[in-house]
Amino acid sequence: MNTRRNTRKNKNGMIVRSAYTRKTKSGKSVHVPAGMIKNRGLPGKGYQGPNGPGIGELHSGDLTKFGYENVANLTMKDRRASLKKAVDAYGALDVMRKLIAVSTYSKHTAPASSKIFRSDATWVKKTFMK
Repeated sequence: MNTRRNTRKNKNGMIVRSAYTRKTKSGKSVHVPAGMIKNRGLPGKGYQGPNGPGIGELHSGDLTKFGYENVANLTMKDRRASLKKAVDAYGALDVMRKLIAVSTYSKHTAPASSKIFRSDATWVKKTFMK
């Protein structure tokens, strides 16, 4: 299979769909040739400008400067200490929104880290937003 051909994009938002074989209701196999289809990859996800749909742009280093980085290797105690510093600087609502945004954007690429971000956002909400 030619992987270069399968990743080619058209200017009109079309991508190449690989050929495949499907079974009919009667059980007969039918070959479906490769063709161009509309790119539907995760519609609505990602930052689409200040006035577009989505959850907004992430600002690099907002939580990193408080030590909240590489969360998969940090202990819960270290993460929470970093988040307390961030809450003092930005406020609980902003920190919670940043964590939810990072969780949403990393849901498909780093699911384990995404769950940590989401649980930390819940902790910030329970602890600081009473």
